[in-house]
This record gives sequence, structure tokens and C-alpha cells, in this order.
Amino acid sequence: MMLRTVWEYILRIFGVTKTNTTGEQWSENMGFAQKYEATEEMNLTAIFANKLSTLAISESSADVAGNNGRAAFLDQCLGDIWGRMKQVVSRMLGTGGCILVPYVRLGKVQFDILSQERMVIHEKQGNRITRATVLADSVEQGEKQYYRWVDYRVIDDNLFITNKVTDQWGNDAFLEQWAEIEDRAIASVDRVLFAYFQSPVDNRRFCDDYGVPITYGCDGLIKEIFDCFEQIRDEYKLKEVRIFADERMFQKDSKTGKYRMPSKVFFAAHGKENGDMIEVFSPEIRHSSYYERLQYLFGLLEKSVGTSKGILTAPETRGATATEIKAGLYDTYAMTGDIRVIVEKGVRDYLYACDVLANYYNLATMGEYGVRFDWSYEMIESSSESWGQLKDALSLGIKNKVELRQWLNPNETADEAQRVLEGIGEMQDPWNGTF
Repeated sequence: MMLRTVWEYILRIFGVTKTNTTGEQWSENMGFAQKYEATEEMNLTAIFANKLSTLAISESSADVAGNNGRAAFLDQCLGDIWGRMKQVVSRMLGTGGCILVPYVRLGKVQFDILSQERMVIHEKQGNRITRATVLADSVEQGEKQYYRWVDYRVIDDNLFITNKVTDQWGNDAFLEQWAEIEDRAIASVDRVLFAYFQSPVDNRRFCDDYGVPITYGCDGLIKEIFDCFEQIRDEYKLKEVRIFADERMFQKDSKTGKYRMPSKVFFAAHGKENGDMIEVFSPEIRHSSYYERLQYLFGLLEKSVGTSKGILTAPETRGATATEIKAGLYDTYAMTGDIRVIVEKGVRDYLYACDVLANYYNLATMGEYGVRFDWSYEMIESSSESWGQLKDALSLGIKNKVELRQWLNPNETADEAQRVLEGIGEMQDPWNGTF
């Protein structure tokens, strides 16, 4: 609640009199982030977010095309964030949204990865955010917490960036490490200079300024799953083996007067004169029925989220061809496709911001550029079927050996693959075509 009060104070400092964000929305976004970051128990939202981000990003790549200094500069910017893209997507799915905020320090573009609860959207023009306030950074010194706030405002294609530093109570403050950050006014800009990756999950509301986590609307089902976990835990605890032995088998501790037990499973009991000295209590554990219910609930949660089996349950195997694999994983495949659309938009917005900063700080020469994405389809492809198609394409003359070698060795560039093929050709015996 303290931070919310500071937020309201900061908005007044920046002169924000009208905002698209209500206090309830901001509090809800805070709640999403806290649930995702919780580590005390199994976090099903984090499991879904991590799994889907892996499927969407792993073995995929992106680069900036263009034969000029600006394209090379932006390709470096893209390379810096692409190595962290799985984290960006995971946080987007876990909290509802994630923002990438670029900034220039010592002549280089750096960036912060922030969850959407650290952003308040004030104005939008279509899908473009034209005014927003961001909690860009925080640091603890001594017993005090300090915050750095950045306000972005577009007026007539001019962007005004204003910075403020406060303590945890909203009072103006000064920190040496943030002293070099200055307010700026940048011309010919039509949006804020950060990229917002908004979760593709439908928030089921009229206003969709903010995203919602991947497990949004599944709280009741998740509670049932944890209740089932508790029932399984109780079942195992109540059915633990116990050995009741005649008290005459044990010695008493001279100080405490209690029987000395060889382990915690032994209990002293009054035995019968002519009965057994030891009686074992070891009832059967009803694990089958409990685990069947747990698997059933896992399957329901996967359906509620919108994925195929294989996130919490065992994946279904329907065949070996690409078509059969795709049919068995279609819901998950469709979800990864939605995620990739969001990633492409976010990356382009991020590069737009880097391009503007490059102009403002004169970081690279001007030039045209384009963005290319090479998405992996390993989750739905059959490697043998794909290889057969590539060889058929080679025989038809619509693919070359360089492309086939790159398919086998994704880390090789076209030039590297060409050199290896030339070396193989030189090693081949020209008389009989053998090595």
C-alpha cells in the first residue's frame, strides 16, 4: 500500500491529471507479479510460463538485415536482448506483461527488463502507448529505499522524457549513481521508447491495456490441485509404518524416565503375557485413486489454459509423421504461434526505440534496415521427414547443398558452410568419387 501511495504522488508530480489505469488495475497487476515470484511452494503459473517460453524461443533466432552501419548497430542491440528473450516471454506469461526499456550509458545501449506492474499507461493512440510512467529502477541504501521514475509523453510527434528520484515515502531525493540521467525532448517520435510485451491471454474485459497471466481465471482449479496435494501428503503421513513393541523390550532413560526407542517408528505398548511382543501397523496407501484425480486435475488445467497435454501431464503420442505430431500438439503449437506474434511486435518496437536513441545520441550512421525471424518448428517436425523433403528439393534444384548443410549445422553461416563443402570436394577422389 505504501508503494501505491507513492505512485499516486508521483503521478501528481508529473502533472498526470488523466490516466487509463485505475487503482484496482494497478493493484491487480501487483498481485499477478507477487504470485508469479512466489517460491514457497509449487508455482503452476511459473511452470506453464517457463515451458511455453522454452517452446516458443528455443532454437529460434532473429537478426537485422541491411548493409549499413545502422543495421549493424541495431543487430547488436537485437543480439543483446535475444539472449534474454526466454526470460522476457516467461515473465510476460507469468505476470501478464513485460517491458524492455532501452537507455544509453557510456555510449552504449543497455536495457532493463521490467514486469508490467512497474508501468502505468496514461494514454494510447490505437495500439501505441503515447504516455506512460515507469518505475525504472530501485535501490536500497542503509534503511532507505530509493526509486527512479521515468515519465514518457508524446505531444505532436515530440517525445518528452522526465526523470524523478524519490525515497520510499515519495519525497524528492538525490543519488549520485543516477545524477547523470537527464530529461530529454526528442522530435519525430510517435510512441514511448520502450517495448511492451503483452500476454496473448484474453483478459475478458472491455479494456485490454494490460495483459493477464497464462493461468488467469484458473484459481479455483489450482486450489483443487493443491487440496489434492495436501490429501496425498496426509495419506502418506497417516499411513506411515509404526511398530508397537512390548515395553519390556526397552530400557528407560534414568533422567527422563522415558523408554529409549531405536527409531521414531517404534512405540512402547503393554504387551500380552502370551501374545506377540511386536505388532506392525502398515496399512495400504491409496495412491492410485489420489494420483488418478491429480492427473485428471492437471489435464483440466491444461485445457483451461489452452495447451495440449505435455505441460503437466505426459504428452500424447499419435504417430511419427509431422502431420500426426502437429495434431497431437496443436493447442500448444497454436499458443506458441500467438506468443511469437507478440515477440515480433515487441522486438520491432524495441528496435524502433534503439533507432531513435541512435539518432539522438549519434551512435551510428543512418541507414535502412529490416528485421528477420527464423522460428524453430522442432516441436511439430519429424527430422527424418524434413530431411527427406530437403533431399527431394535438392534433386529438383530448388535447394542447394549449402542450405542442406546449414539445416544439419544451424550454427554455421552460409559462407562457413560453403567453405566446408569446398574442402570436402577437394578431399574427394576425382577418379572414383570416393573419399
